[in-house]
Amino acid sequence: MYAPVTAGPLACALLTHAALAAPRERSITRIALRITAALGFIGVGFHARGVARNQGGWRNWSQNILNGPPLPAPPGFSALALAGLAALRLRETEK
Repeated sequence: MYAPVTAGPLACALLTHAALAAPRERSITRIALRITAALGFIGVGFHARGVARNQGGWRNWSQNILNGPPLPAPPGFSALALAGLAALRLRETEK
């Protein structure tokens, strides 16, 4: 649970630096954003497992979806990281 909490702000700080500094190749920022996107895709499985671990599991899905970890949160995390990758590519190709 520490990985998404630390990788997201780190990628955000690196992307902010890339936006404010002169345009050039930013491989560390690209790697951090890719790790953040991967954590979002992996997080879907962990959140689904969290729903399954509640009493009744997926058989009681109507209650456990509301009580368990939010399933749409990790894909949103990945979407923001992928949008950051697109913005970084635009920034790098800027003249």
